[in-house]
Amino acid sequence: MRRTKQESEQTRQHILDAALREFARRGVTRTTLQRIAAAAGVTRGAVYWHFANKRALFRAMRDQVSLPLFDRTELLGADGPDPLRAVERFLHSVVDQIEKYPQTRHTFEIMSLKCEYVDEFRTEIKRHARSCRELSSKLALVYARARDSGAMRSDLSPESAALDTCVFITGLLRLWLIDESGGLLRPHVDELISNHVASRRVGAGTPGARATRRSTSTQRRAPGAVNGRIGC
Repeated sequence: MRRTKQESEQTRQHILDAALREFARRGVTRTTLQRIAAAAGVTRGAVYWHFANKRALFRAMRDQVSLPLFDRTELLGADGPDPLRAVERFLHSVVDQIEKYPQTRHTFEIMSLKCEYVDEFRTEIKRHARSCRELSSKLALVYARARDSGAMRSDLSPESAALDTCVFITGLLRLWLIDESGGLLRPHVDELISNHVASRRVGAGTPGARATRRSTSTQRRAPGAVNGRIGC
């Protein structure tokens, strides 16, 4: 019996859902298309009907979500009176997306911790590098505005500060994912982000600046938050 377009799309989605689960559980390298087919309840032929190979399946799985740092790099409010606040809001939004949306979190975890970028996956590294360069360029423009407005220290290069922020948020997200028990990093995310941005401000390092930093970090936590995490 001929399958309808809707049934074909449902099969494709079942395969993508199974790939997400299996990649997250076993890693990309150790997951075969046969295993994904079994997890999806279809034949391996059905997998090949929709996807030419594992990389095509990986790319389709990744494209199902809009990932922070890779796809979402808008810094809202960067043209406002305090560009550094736009950077701080952006960093918080990146962590919030990982924390609140399971599919986004699992996809980001697979890309960050569960994939070996060798052989046919080497091209994915180039995509990552391009995304990092684009983000760094956007951050450098914001930092330049902050310096020109007198909000950021004049001894800091916008380009260097931007690259430092890329390194900071990339490392923070990886450690956030590793901290499955939530006892190492996650309770301190708000303070770390606040301190990172505050270190760029004019007067950073003075007692008054440190007090303001602690106050801002405390206010950032939403009502009902426990150890820096939003209660469900």
